[in-house]
Amino acid sequence: MSGPPTDEERPPIRVMVVDDQWMIREGLASLATVDGDIEVVAVAADGGEAIELAGRHRPEVVLMDIRMPVVDGIAATEAILTDDPSVKVLMLTTFDDHQLIERSLAVGAVGYLTKDIAATDLAQSIRSAAAGVVQLSPDVTQILLDPNRARPGPSGPSGSPVEVVDAGRGETAELGPLDELTDREREVLVLVARGLSNREIGRELHLSAGTVKNHVSTILRRLGISDRTQAAVIAAKHRLI
Repeated sequence: MSGPPTDEERPPIRVMVVDDQWMIREGLASLATVDGDIEVVAVAADGGEAIELAGRHRPEVVLMDIRMPVVDGIAATEAILTDDPSVKVLMLTTFDDHQLIERSLAVGAVGYLTKDIAATDLAQSIRSAAAGVVQLSPDVTQILLDPNRARPGPSGPSGSPVEVVDAGRGETAELGPLDELTDREREVLVLVARGLSNREIGRELHLSAGTVKNHVSTILRRLGISDRTQAAVIAAKHRLI
């Protein structure tokens, strides 16, 4: 039997870039292809076009602007994920408004990055998104933890995105609904927030992937949320990571 494919044997990650400004759209498409393992299969100028092209080209990862005419990025993300839940959407914008961030994550985006991201960081973010890793830039993480820091305009340099939603280490916040979780479920929640897959969590905790899946389902139900991204945000807010 042959082993798993090497990096050279894996097909490139299929990416779609969505932005209403052609210069940014083309620039992002160029940045996304700095390495040979990423292929831009489509570009779209608004959310309506993005929905159509996603159905035609079936990208694995979408770089999605938020504020666009016709259909905005949040509505487009929701429509694309309704059609194909396997798509990973990275919101990429100059805005770091708290409500926009939460709305993006609520409809299923796996990350929220600012457009001043470096080419190498963007390429790595695409790879991580394809693997289902939750990613928030440092500025975005701080805004989620402290909405008063939100700035509804262009942001300054935000640094590399963090794959672990890093809330910093300090006093543990009041847990609220987390009190309903068992110790094992909290362990699983922390590893979910760090972007590990069910299989990776199983190896870490010496559990089967099926058992981990059951734990994750229970965690989501008890916290009243629908996806791993929201779980990661809750873990960050409560200083579990």
